[in-house]
Amino acid sequence: MLVPNGLTWSLKKIWQQRDILVQTGGVDRFIVNGKFKISRMYKALHTGGIQVRWKRIVCNSKASPKATFITWLALQNRLPTKDRLLSWNINIAGACEFCQVQDEKLSHLFFECHYSHDIWKAVLMQLGIQRNISSWQEEVQWAAVKSRSTKKKDHHCSVAFIETVYAVWLQRNASVFSKKLDPVESVVRRILFIVACRNQ
Repeated sequence: MLVPNGLTWSLKKIWQQRDILVQTGGVDRFIVNGKFKISRMYKALHTGGIQVRWKRIVCNSKASPKATFITWLALQNRLPTKDRLLSWNINIAGACEFCQVQDEKLSHLFFECHYSHDIWKAVLMQLGIQRNISSWQEEVQWAAVKSRSTKKKDHHCSVAFIETVYAVWLQRNASVFSKKLDPVESVVRRILFIVACRNQ
């Protein structure tokens, strides 16, 4: 159906939605016992996007919003790491800011580099977890399992993962832009403080 002229932009949007409603079978399909069910309409309109195993890490997390957002970007490999910047033809040195040995890419930054590896290992030890730190993908899978658990300690681990990713990213940026890098112990203390505050 054509949108009438003279409507405001918001009314035009509403008018265009009528077509979607007709395509999904009309309004009657979403009425149950005389009440419109938005959940039915949502299910009809929802295209069923790609399921990701890590969604519970960031969804409904008690971690800080900034940390959750940065972790969400990291989980989708969307952080502007040096390997990505170089692929966009930005002229920079590609070495990791922490070790200056390996190229900076997501998997190295989290947690192959000794600096981030030591931070994550120390955070886990303070939470009473002794395990070997693995690749980025394996750590994400571990955090995803913890985030689905109903145990309080597992939720602390999930928040700690998010806050650690954020803290490492902040340290990386501080090193790039300010040429300063905090000691591992200082970063770990800050992470644990935030985890304790966010889990109250």
